Amino acid sequence: RMSRPGDPRLGDVIARGIHGALVLLGHPIDEGVRRNGGRVGARHGPAAVREFVRTTGTLINPEYDIDLSGLAVSDGGNSVEQDTGDLEGATDKLAGLVASVLKNGGVPFTIGGGNDQSFGSYLGYRQIFPQKRLAVINIDAHLDVRPLMDGRAHSGSPFRQMLQSGDWAGTYTVFAGQGSQCSAEHTRFITETGGRVLWLSAIEAQGGAVPVFRSLLHDLAATHDHIFFSFDLDAVRGADAPGVSCSSALGLTAHDALEMCRMAGEHPKVRLCDLSEYNPIIERYRTGKLVAQMFYYFALGLARRPRSPPM
Repeated sequence: RMSRPGDPRLGDVIARGIHGALVLLGHPIDEGVRRNGGRVGARHGPAAVREFVRTTGTLINPEYDIDLSGLAVSDGGNSVEQDTGDLEGATDKLAGLVASVLKNGGVPFTIGGGNDQSFGSYLGYRQIFPQKRLAVINIDAHLDVRPLMDGRAHSGSPFRQMLQSGDWAGTYTVFAGQGSQCSAEHTRFITETGGRVLWLSAIEAQGGAVPVFRSLLHDLAATHDHIFFSFDLDAVRGADAPGVSCSSALGLTAHDALEMCRMAGEHPKVRLCDLSEYNPIIERYRTGKLVAQMFYYFALGLARRPRSPPM
C-alpha cells in the first residue's frame, strides 16, 4: 500500500527508468567500508530506502505549498545486483549510470553503500561535463581523503582520488567536519589542494548549519559551473541517525539535514548528489525514515527549480 484516498505519496508517482528530472539510484556496495575497517551493512541501504520512500510524503505539501505531482521522479535501479567484492568494477558501473542520467538532463540521487561511491559519481559527472568547474560539498564528519590501501580504494579515499585525478577542476569543501575524527595531515592535504574544511564548531558559532549552508551555496555558485551535493549520513548526530557505520554523539540535526536537502534541490547548479553510509543492519527504521525524508525534501526543492538544468 502506497497511499490512502486523498493522501497521495511520493511512491505513487515514481516511475521506472532513468528519464526523470530526479532519478533515484542504488549502489549496494560496502566493500569499501570493509576495506576501511568499518561496520559493514550499508549494502542493504538502497533496498531499505526504497521501501520507506514508497510511503513518504505527502505528494502535495501544504506546509511549503509544493505539489510534486508535476515532478518526474524515477527509479533507475542499482549499479550492480550484489556486492561481490569488486569495488573498482562497481564504481565504474555507477559512473556509467550517473552519466546516463546526467546526459538525459536529470539529477541523479544515489543511495549507498559506502562513501567510496562518491568517486563513482564524480567519474560519471566528468564523462558528461569534462571541462566544467565543479564545486563539491561533502557534508561529513570525516574528510575522506585517506591514501589508498595497497593501491586499492576504500570508503575513506574517494575525495583524494578525485583531487588527484588528472581531470579535477573545482573546489572541495568539507561541511560539518569534526576535529576529533579528522587527521591534521589530511586537513593540510585539503587546504594545500585548494579546498577547505568548515568545522562543525565554526558552523555552530556562525548561526547554525542552515544559514551557513545557504551562504556556501550562494558563494560557490558564483564561481563554479555545477555543484555536487554529497551527504555522508554520519554527519548527523547519532540521536537522529543511529544507523550508520561510524556514529557520533555530535553532529547536524535531522532538521538541518532536511532543510539542507531542500535548499540543494532548489538550487539550479546542483547537478548530482549522493547519500552514503546508511546501515540498516545497525538501525533500520528511524534512520531509514530520515534518509527517505531527505530524498523527499530534495524533491520538494527540485520542484521549485526552472525545468531546464544549467549546462
